[in-house]
Amino acid sequence: MQISSVANTMTPAYLAILSKGFTVTAGGDLMVAEKGSHRFVAEEPVSLLGLIALVEVRGWEWQAHDDEIDAFMRDFG
Repeated sequence: MQISSVANTMTPAYLAILSKGFTVTAGGDLMVAEKGSHRFVAEEPVSLLGLIALVEVRGWEWQAHDDEIDAFMRDFG
């Protein structure tokens, strides 16, 4: 199975964000998803959902450590 980030994933990503209990607003070139004190900002729904998933997986201390950055650069340069 495969999924690609193209136009037909925008609406399902938006619906997934809503199903997680977020409200979504748009202003200018940005979309904002908010729930409680949590706020995520991105240019489109797939990226917005990705940011939400990033925090769900890594927590609010989501930043990569030096060794993680080194491994990423080694693999994807």
